[in-house]
Amino acid sequence: MVLPETAFGIFSALAPRLTTNGDPKVFDILSRLPQTILWVWMNLLLFNIANQRLPDSIVEDRINKPWRAIPAGRLTPKEARRLLLVVIPLVFIGSLFLGGTAETVILVALTWIYNDLGGADEVYFVRNAVNAFGLMGYSSGSMNVAAGGVHHLTPDAYKWIALVGGVVFSTISMQDLPDIKGDAIRGRRTSPLVMGDSWTRWEIAIPIFLWSVICPFFWKVALAVWIIPVGVGAWLAFRILCFRTVTEDKVSWRTWCFWTGVLYALPLFGN
Repeated sequence: MVLPETAFGIFSALAPRLTTNGDPKVFDILSRLPQTILWVWMNLLLFNIANQRLPDSIVEDRINKPWRAIPAGRLTPKEARRLLLVVIPLVFIGSLFLGGTAETVILVALTWIYNDLGGADEVYFVRNAVNAFGLMGYSSGSMNVAAGGVHHLTPDAYKWIALVGGVVFSTISMQDLPDIKGDAIRGRRTSPLVMGDSWTRWEIAIPIFLWSVICPFFWKVALAVWIIPVGVGAWLAFRILCFRTVTEDKVSWRTWCFWTGVLYALPLFGN
């Protein structure tokens, strides 16, 4: 999350169409890389603490991610709750200085919906939608921070963020494939558990390939640039359909993150 969403902010801030800065300077944008990383990281930290402290999450993590702090015994749920009480105001204060305050408010609300209201548990379409809105919030916030707060997002920026939301909504079930066992124990109704493994893989693979074509078309990039997202997307779709072990699905999930990073770079090559 930190790497691709930071990349989204930096790449988008460098694209003249996406902010009111008609002549972005590479050095100026890259000088805000530490602030952009910090903004994404601290908002993600808030979500992770909120996500991992709940009883059902602990049950799932004992199966899927036993190395995490609470199932590994490095932190108790009560300590996590107290830590969250400290982190929330610190993240808001940090956003006041770094930028992206509105996005932080939205992400906190989505965190509450996702975790405390069980928005990720019962209907996988709702889970995907909350994830999509969350990634849109990270994308918008990181872009605002990278742009420096002086320049604002353009209508094209919001179209691009909405397109990214569509990418996430239709493919984020990728993260559920390696977590089936833990999700089943906690009673979470993810796409693989509701629709079955094979259906879900096709449901992810086809949109991945289509978005690998649609996004370059949106940016009207040169033919030579098309090869990269289409190639990575085709390989990822092939992996998802053909390599079906838990270990391979974890590799595919990391490949998905890399693929989104490739898409995020397309504004740099737009006509």
